[in-house]
Amino acid sequence: MSNKPEHILNDYLVARYQEGDKNSLKILIRQFNPSLERQIYAQTRDKDSLEDLVQESWYAIIGGLKTVQLRISFEVWALSIARRKAIDWIRIQQSARKKTQEMYLIEQRESISNEDAVDTILERKARLRIAITELPKSQHIVLTMFYLENYSVKEVAEVLEISTGTVKSRLFNAREHLKEILNP
Repeated sequence: MSNKPEHILNDYLVARYQEGDKNSLKILIRQFNPSLERQIYAQTRDKDSLEDLVQESWYAIIGGLKTVQLRISFEVWALSIARRKAIDWIRIQQSARKKTQEMYLIEQRESISNEDAVDTILERKARLRIAITELPKSQHIVLTMFYLENYSVKEVAEVLEISTGTVKSRLFNAREHLKEILNP
């Protein structure tokens, strides 16, 4: 044990608390709290979580005070509890940061994949529009009316004054012609 007056006083206060003196606990907390705060802050460097970690440390310290038999000074024992609380907090923070980074990377990949998919779709549409302009005029008109303007086969036939069989034939030939143009 240390011979410093505050260490001797703290050990005395622990002994008094163990004997049932509740007031000695209040004095111990008031006296030792600054050391506990310094220890936790030195490890975490986080002012926002300091108060919570100090409180958690005190809960653990007070919970163990009734039964602990100090072979070392109170300070060493209490600061080891605070150190473990700080280390646990650091591990949780690191885990949370890692999960956040992983989620960010996943979102980035999905974003890139979505952008690639959109680019691919836009590229295909552009190629299809160019290919449609290369079709013979009769196929181009029927294909445009049916697929892009959403006319039915019967309506295309009526507008162009041709039979529905001719419309179907031109649509079939237009699709086959597009396949040849797009996949040479």
